Amino acid sequence: MKYCTNCGAKLKDGAKFCTSCGQAIVQKTEPKPVLEEVVAEPQSQQPVVEKQAVTEKVSPQPEPQPKAVEQAEATAQPQPAPAVKTAVVNNEKMKQVAGNYWSWLASACKKPFTPQEGPKYAGAITLLIEGILFGLSIMLLIRKIARAVMSVASALINSFVTEYPTIESRVGFYVFFAFFSITVIVAFVMIGVNYLVEQSFSEAKHPNFVTMINNIAHKSVYLLPLNLLFLLSVMMISDQNLSGMKFSLVVIGLMLAVWTIAILATGYEIVKPKFDRFYATFAIYLVDAIIYYIAYSVLYGAYYEVFKEVIDRLLNN
Repeated sequence: MKYCTNCGAKLKDGAKFCTSCGQAIVQKTEPKPVLEEVVAEPQSQQPVVEKQAVTEKVSPQPEPQPKAVEQAEATAQPQPAPAVKTAVVNNEKMKQVAGNYWSWLASACKKPFTPQEGPKYAGAITLLIEGILFGLSIMLLIRKIARAVMSVASALINSFVTEYPTIESRVGFYVFFAFFSITVIVAFVMIGVNYLVEQSFSEAKHPNFVTMINNIAHKSVYLLPLNLLFLLSVMMISDQNLSGMKFSLVVIGLMLAVWTIAILATGYEIVKPKFDRFYATFAIYLVDAIIYYIAYSVLYGAYYEVFKEVIDRLLNN
């Protein structure tokens, strides 16, 4: 039995209006069973559903996006681009270091006793360059002296010596390496002496050894152009006429003066000295004189034999 939703009166089956209040009756339709819907639907839709299912099973996977492909290729095969980039970065860094080094040299030439910050090993590099130039100059100078001595001696004893195999072999790379090594070793040993003296005579905080090298190389920066001048003067000396040696010897004297001033200046710059700075400077001078004597003895002993061999060969011809 159905009842009116408005007044609650009883309704007859199939009534469209309430007989009491006239309210319209909404007929509710029950949902049909699923079996009926499947039967009622056209037969042509079933294959479509099956076709869609089959298509979903058989359909290939979607192609990866370009970015995914690029990432996969980059992971599988390393690209050479990073190496090129690293080389470019290294070149830029080298240019920057070189620029800083030249700025350091320029400031040193303007104000030698006012150390400026530069590359960490600017002082060591400068000393090595000076050692190379000095060793090369001495090699050329000794070779020309040996040739001149042999030429004069052969003329005096009327012997014609045209080949100098022993001299050419001894006065060559051997001389260069010997003077380069001695020069660099002596320079670093003297700087080490200054470092130890400053640690012993000063109560202040001491700079490290690399800083000490930079400071002394900064003060002695004029050794670099003097070494270049020395090399040019030696190259202009003739094998037959050694008159140009006077200028070369003057340049060597100037180089010794510049280096001595730079070394001794460290004693005057000691901060908070325990004793008077005179004693520190005198200690540096005394130890450096001993080092000079040892280096001279080593070189004299080596090249005395060279010139003695020259005389012996001439007398035996």
